[in-house]
Amino acid sequence: MKYVTLYLLVAVVGSLQAVAGADPGSRGDSSAHQLLERMSAAAQMLNYSGTFVYQHEGMLEAMQVVHVMDELGERERLFSLTGPKREVLRNNQVVTCILGDQQSVVVSKAMPRTPFPAGFPAELDALGQYYSFSIGDEDRVAGLDCRQIEVKPRDLYRYGRTLCVHEDSYLLLRSELNDADGQTIEQVLFTSVEFPDSIPDAELLPGLNDAGFTWHRQPEQQPEPGSQPRDSVWEAMQVPPGFMLTDHRWHRLAEDQNGVEHWMYSDGLASVSIYIEKSGQEDDYSGIASRGAMNAYGTVVNGYNITVVGEVPAQTVEVIAKSVQIR
Repeated sequence: MKYVTLYLLVAVVGSLQAVAGADPGSRGDSSAHQLLERMSAAAQMLNYSGTFVYQHEGMLEAMQVVHVMDELGERERLFSLTGPKREVLRNNQVVTCILGDQQSVVVSKAMPRTPFPAGFPAELDALGQYYSFSIGDEDRVAGLDCRQIEVKPRDLYRYGRTLCVHEDSYLLLRSELNDADGQTIEQVLFTSVEFPDSIPDAELLPGLNDAGFTWHRQPEQQPEPGSQPRDSVWEAMQVPPGFMLTDHRWHRLAEDQNGVEHWMYSDGLASVSIYIEKSGQEDDYSGIASRGAMNAYGTVVNGYNITVVGEVPAQTVEVIAKSVQIR
């Protein structure tokens, strides 16, 4: 379950990306695609610093973000303003999670982008099989004018999204996840943001003192998209259409712990992780667990805990979890 906790942390704080301009004059799919394509193309190019909040299930969590793109590449720092003291540092392809409440540091290859701001892929045609896109109304977030984009799923295996993009800088100021009835499950939005020309390196340094913390470095291992790892005995027999295997690796937080096998599937927008680990009496559980839009389903197969977690509807993680078996 430690890996589920880490997944939730990274998924909630996300990786805040910059987005570039587009013409929102038309309200059809074509205009929305143009805006999203330009968001994807310029996603890493903006310097910004701000505070955003995560609202879910009547709860409110606040975080500070600092994002820089310069000759050293893309770097950012996110740190909690409420709840447990935690930080997430990204430096190009490396992500470091400092968990103050657990006195531990986890270093790994950067995880795929998460829905705030939405990491839309450059190729949107494939997404059109599973989502529809349209330009919505004007709105205001953090005192800034923004334009809404409606993203609606074409089946019940994915959530819809309502995005609001700054009219001038085209930074994504608000992201909502919506259920099948169009009701907001959770939202992440800026309460303040500024766009400095440059940001001192000191603002990207961790604020938590990690002296005495336990360090865990996860090995890098990644398959070709859609490939089946040859050295795994496990297989997911039922995955919703459009979800492709994008990552597969093993983790071990300590030498005296059993390894955890991790699979990640994505449709280009939503992602789902499968965690497989040797069963322990204190960790055995089954059934659904939810936090905001994040759903997890656990089951036990042949003495192994199978946990499927992602920002997708509960039925999606349940279908996948129940299909995981030994080949």
